[in-house]
Amino acid sequence: MKTDKEYPATHSMSTAWYMVDDDDNVAIIQYENNGPIPVDVPDTWFDKLLFGPSTTDRDDDHITFSLTNDQLDEVLENLTYAPTAPDEEKYWDEGITQIDPSREEEFLALCREGELTVEKCVSRVRGLYLVDYYNCFKHIEKEEDNPLLDPQSVIRKLIDRGIIFRYLSCKYLSIDDNKADESGKKFRLNFESLPYYLYQQPYNEEELSERVLTPRHPVKLSQVPEEFRSRIHRIPGRFAEKRYIQIAQHTPCRLYGGDGISLSTLPSEEDYIPT
Repeated sequence: MKTDKEYPATHSMSTAWYMVDDDDNVAIIQYENNGPIPVDVPDTWFDKLLFGPSTTDRDDDHITFSLTNDQLDEVLENLTYAPTAPDEEKYWDEGITQIDPSREEEFLALCREGELTVEKCVSRVRGLYLVDYYNCFKHIEKEEDNPLLDPQSVIRKLIDRGIIFRYLSCKYLSIDDNKADESGKKFRLNFESLPYYLYQQPYNEEELSERVLTPRHPVKLSQVPEEFRSRIHRIPGRFAEKRYIQIAQHTPCRLYGGDGISLSTLPSEEDYIPT
């Protein structure tokens, strides 16, 4: 384990980040509350990383991975509900906007006018964007009440001018504990596929992170903007051959463990016997 330096205990919450293997396949690993968690990982969730990093650091929002059509289809079919017409959509939150690609300049100009943050261009060819529409709603005091769309908002202009023609609401993707299941699988997913190798870290820090998904069309490091690649953890070996990963073997980590648990006592990949 990389234990040459002491780090403060990690925040007690789940987060996720990227890894890359010797074949330059990109994986996402979901870290559990107890860790170990790499010291340089920001707070996020695995389904916020599908198009590129989306974290509490707004500077990450402009970084978008260049997904192929097959990879994009694989994400959309698992991440989104059936698309709705704009006037049928009530929430305009956690979703993907689809515009007429030929009117991109008008779309971006109106977003600037309304001070809307265009977080990512998911696909310029398909006209798919992640946009923060917070400024378009009248937020009333009671938290249980839904915010109301301002009839003078930029969304209204985008709809009325035919620039936005579909909205794809995003599902909440989850990886749940499945120990009671007779299938023998430790985790249960509410989706079928994504274009990333996906690993889940158990809550028990003495268990290794387990591969829970193998992609049909894996994202490659070459699809990641060059300036971001150094922030991805390099893992020796091939994800296709690594069912279990001990992240603390490969990068400095924090640990929020129980009594008697430290980085030096964690099991290694070589010695690990699954329970």
